[in-house]
Amino acid sequence: MLDTSIQTVQRRLMLVASVTPTCLMLLIMAVHGYSGYLIALTAFLSALLIMYCLVTVDHSLNFHLATVMNLVESLTNNEFSMRGKRTGRNDSMDGLIGMINRLSESMNQQRLEIRQQQYLVKKIINNIDVAIFAINDQEEIAFVNKGAGQLFDREPKSMPGQLINSLAIHDLLQCASGDVIEWHFPQKSGQFQINQDSYYENSRRQTLLFVTDVSELLRGQEHRAWKNLLRVLSHEINNTLTPIASLSQILRELLPQEKDESIMEVDGGLKIIEERAKNLKSFIESYRKLTQLPAPMKRLQNINMLLRELLPLFEHRKINIACCQETLKINIDPVQIQQLLINVFKNADEAMTDPKGTITVSCEVQKHNLILEILDQGTGITNKSNLFVPFYSTKSHGNGIGLTLCRQIAENHSGYFSIDNREDMQGCVARLILPI
Repeated sequence: MLDTSIQTVQRRLMLVASVTPTCLMLLIMAVHGYSGYLIALTAFLSALLIMYCLVTVDHSLNFHLATVMNLVESLTNNEFSMRGKRTGRNDSMDGLIGMINRLSESMNQQRLEIRQQQYLVKKIINNIDVAIFAINDQEEIAFVNKGAGQLFDREPKSMPGQLINSLAIHDLLQCASGDVIEWHFPQKSGQFQINQDSYYENSRRQTLLFVTDVSELLRGQEHRAWKNLLRVLSHEINNTLTPIASLSQILRELLPQEKDESIMEVDGGLKIIEERAKNLKSFIESYRKLTQLPAPMKRLQNINMLLRELLPLFEHRKINIACCQETLKINIDPVQIQQLLINVFKNADEAMTDPKGTITVSCEVQKHNLILEILDQGTGITNKSNLFVPFYSTKSHGNGIGLTLCRQIAENHSGYFSIDNREDMQGCVARLILPI
């Protein structure tokens, strides 16, 4: 039973309201000379009636108060399915229960809408091409989305609680929002745009880190820009070179068969003009091929066998090949990948002036990727920013399309290609990452 001040006051008022007229009635009966037994019986029955009324009212009040308390308790416990039964008497207690029922229904509807919105936001967060890291003030991972987990080949649920130093992303927090940097994650390498924001949880500032892979976007823009430039250049140059070569050939044919020294000099000059025009036209055609690389025709290929097929092309150079799995097969276009490897081997060979220099090839499988590294003992890279710029070459007879073609082939295979200076010694390391 609930012993509240409301119940106590109600009992006292009922006793006053019922006992007073009963006592007055008994007094009148005594004055008028009623029998003592009748007066006693009347008093007894009146007492029983008063007790019955008190118990009934007390029970009804306890029932309604318990109903209200249970409803309120269910609300505090986020249980919105419970409803109180109304009596239909339209009194204040019935109105209170009705109001709590409406409140419970409203909160249940709001919770349902919030859950639907949370589900929608969760779906969006896990399907956008942006890695999201929520980091607390202790530099611990509080939340990551699916995109962030994929960068580390981890389940997002397993990452909260880890220090950011264990993921080697502390330096990303030093970047200004909007910065584009070159970065290597365990499962992805390339150019990433970094953005930061903050939010508060329990009055404590938390950091949001957004990492967007912009490699494909930047490569696409760069490729389209070079493609447009090459199209214009090739069109204009070809329109100029074709009549030059033709006129040079015609003029040579118009020269007399018997040539004196001056005529021979003219013939030699026209021949040079004709040859240089043809060479320049061939040079432009090589760049046109760069912009018209066909889609890869993929098939399962033994990577170790593919590497060893290239050894006869570089018999003069010592090449060490160490593959983790001799029978490893991956889905690639063997012709394009071989072209990529030939370009890399050729660059490595030409970078080493020492005929005893060695090219070392290593490959290993990390999660779902094959990582192929080709190391040389050459002079290293002096201007890394221009490595993949068409027309740029450090070689006296280079045309500047080899590395650009390598990168394009790798990206057409959903892979990644990079060249860096070696850390252990002088030379370069070319790294090709291909999905298995």
